[in-house]
Amino acid sequence: MLLGALALTFGLISLRRRTGRGLAGTIMGSAGLIIAIALGTISANSSDEPVDSSEQVVAEPEAGSSDGVVSVPGVTGKTVAEARAALDAAGFEVASPGAGSDDEVSKQSPAAGSSADAGSTVTLTAVSPAGSSVTNPAKAGTKFGMDSWGRPGDADPEYRIWFDGYNGNQPTTDSWDAPDTGMKYVTVVVHVEALEAGVHTGVETWDINLTDKHGKVYEETYLSGVEDIPSVTLGKGQSSSGRVAFEVPNDFDGGVLSFANATIFVRTN
Repeated sequence: MLLGALALTFGLISLRRRTGRGLAGTIMGSAGLIIAIALGTISANSSDEPVDSSEQVVAEPEAGSSDGVVSVPGVTGKTVAEARAALDAAGFEVASPGAGSDDEVSKQSPAAGSSADAGSTVTLTAVSPAGSSVTNPAKAGTKFGMDSWGRPGDADPEYRIWFDGYNGNQPTTDSWDAPDTGMKYVTVVVHVEALEAGVHTGVETWDINLTDKHGKVYEETYLSGVEDIPSVTLGKGQSSSGRVAFEVPNDFDGGVLSFANATIFVRTN
């Protein structure tokens, strides 16, 4: 701007003195001054100061765009509660129709490792743990940790209980014990192992029932000649066993034992 102003000034002086160069100086000085003013205006409107991050506006990714797609975590084998927590943390909604929080996830959709929109829904299919229902019993011989009075979650002493040794046609040794017409006896072996002293075996096993495939429940019955589990108090590390008998129809071919107030279920064979 200074050089343009000087050129314009000297050009005007030259025009007054008629030196022959005043016109060119005036034109060039005026052009330089105009250009300088224009560049100065542009520079003044441009700021080199940093922008406060709080004033910046970040564009959110549109739903379904590549920026909003994430990988689905694998949750099969976890409980529904554990799976829900993992999927919530990853930004997904969760649907688990008919499933309890302690049920085990057997299938998920979308599958683990696949890509899905953040905020979309992952559907879980779950099954109850083996032994938790009559339709999903544990296999024979499965050991269950228990506590006194045969109720999970109560006070000590703790023990283990399990069943095996199924006999689908238990013979009788006394005519007075002959089964009713069309009926027979079946037995299973029950085992109790004390993890702490003070387990009363006769008390812990009194509430065992047997369910057939049609849902009919049979109660334990006394059968002479069959060694029942003795009513004794076990010390820590001691164990005891005996047979439990049920009178069932002749066509009975195996069922499900229930115990601990019908909260645990085991197949007979």
